[in-house]
Amino acid sequence: MNTWKLLWRLSGSARTAAFGGVILRVLQSLCLGLAYSAAIMVVMRIVANERLNSGQISRALLLCAISLVGQLICGFFAARLSWLASFQAVAEMRLALLDHIRTVPIASISRTRSGDLGTLLSTDLQTVENFLSESFPRLGQAIGLPLIVIIALSLQDPVLGIAFGASILAALPVAMWSGKRIGELGDERQRAQAAAASRMIDTVRGMPILRVLSTPRAVLTYFNDAVDDFRRISVIMVYRIVVPSVTTSLVIFLGVPLVLKVVGARSLPNEEFLLAAAVLVLVLNVYQPLIGIIGTAESWRLCEASLRRVHAILQISAQPTPTGAAPEITDTTIEFENVSYAYPDGTHALNDVSFTVPTGKMLAIVGPSGSGKSTLLNLISRFNDPTAGTIRIGGANITDIPSENLFDLVSVVFQGVHLFPGTVAHNIAIGAPDASKEQIIAAAKAACADEFIRELPNGYDTILGEDGAGLSGGQRQRLSIARALLKDTPIVILDEATSAVDPGAELAINKALSELLTGRTVIVVAHQLRTITAADEILVLDNGFVRETGTHETLLKQDGLYANLWRSLSRAEEWTIKSQP
Repeated sequence: MNTWKLLWRLSGSARTAAFGGVILRVLQSLCLGLAYSAAIMVVMRIVANERLNSGQISRALLLCAISLVGQLICGFFAARLSWLASFQAVAEMRLALLDHIRTVPIASISRTRSGDLGTLLSTDLQTVENFLSESFPRLGQAIGLPLIVIIALSLQDPVLGIAFGASILAALPVAMWSGKRIGELGDERQRAQAAAASRMIDTVRGMPILRVLSTPRAVLTYFNDAVDDFRRISVIMVYRIVVPSVTTSLVIFLGVPLVLKVVGARSLPNEEFLLAAAVLVLVLNVYQPLIGIIGTAESWRLCEASLRRVHAILQISAQPTPTGAAPEITDTTIEFENVSYAYPDGTHALNDVSFTVPTGKMLAIVGPSGSGKSTLLNLISRFNDPTAGTIRIGGANITDIPSENLFDLVSVVFQGVHLFPGTVAHNIAIGAPDASKEQIIAAAKAACADEFIRELPNGYDTILGEDGAGLSGGQRQRLSIARALLKDTPIVILDEATSAVDPGAELAINKALSELLTGRTVIVVAHQLRTITAADEILVLDNGFVRETGTHETLLKQDGLYANLWRSLSRAEEWTIKSQP
């Protein structure tokens, strides 16, 4: 993978501005070089005992004036272009990443920790932004000034110009070696940084558990391990940077005695001091931008590591999208025909599953933990595609239905409700952004959520905290049901909507669900079997296989896995906590 080509492609509409900033930096350096050229001309005339007439002095002063104005103008617009280009490029990268993540199967992206994605979208792209805004333009400064000074010296004294150019060329291989040494640890450092960020998020989210279960000293051990690893790699990287950086600087500045030697060998005794002093000042100032190349190399290697991580996400294959016209869906019958699903590592979650849910009927899916219930729901929502078999809605293969059409048919009430930053009304209308305030309130009332919403500080305009902080599990679940009611789709998927709420909240949620499910095709996953006894059909999963199907009464009579689960539930409800004497 050519990372320069990748950066060029990902920069999108900002790449012209980015290169424009570099060109302006070159012009800025050339303007600075004009002042040095004027100085070279004056010094050479003085050393040669030539008198400077008013015209030569005027030309020298004019060059200095042009140099100053040119530097100011080019520097201003170069900085403006470079910063705007870096902001635009990184914004387009973020949007491209988020747009791509939206299209990939859930199983593919779920293998990436949230902290890794967070680091990718923030720290990694910040590294790219820093390179485009600061380090990349520095290349222009390193090119322009030495170039014009070499030309000016060569015109006045070819041997001196050649010596100066040779001293610069000698440093290039060392600078390239320096960059290679730095790049060897770039990827590892970025991975360690992502791991530290991910563990920090885990530690903060799990702090209540850590504080209850751990001693104070052990609370941060999980996080500290990742930080120590990041620190270790960073320290190693510093040591690796020091030697090549110092070596490159030494090689560059070794050009100073080389140039002075040429000056001394070719000057008369009374000329040597003046010319040597002038050339020394010139060389030191011209070499300074070259030292910046070392920092640019370091920045580029870190940028390369970040770009490789971006590329790895973009290489995840998107779900195939239908190419033909969207099929016309006349009913909402759901069919599974010999459907199997295996995770990317080859582990089978579902095996040869077949069933049919007629329009307007309810199918309940039960089974032990890990039996494949949630995987089955993910396939209906097309968060993942089956590895074998066919899923149909209204007779149409689900893979032939465009995603926007599919989600016009399907609403999902998740077990874990995610609330977004914004108002309560915004969160309810997330699936129906054009809904009126009256429609939002009507959906909330139907979901038994209106009462608690009106008790919030600003009612429907209350800004929710991070992920709905401050709301109970039952309140969050009722907001999720209100979303589904407002979206008003003919198919509803329920993922254990009452599994983790108190009895009072469960009563309100069940009332809201009754409103939601009326007249719709429903598939529901439930651990609490008493909530699905009225289902038209119950499908019992175990280790990814369909073990039993039938109504509640039929399955109890069969005295199989479902009957065992029912008896276990009954015993659990009879169990009470009591202290032993």
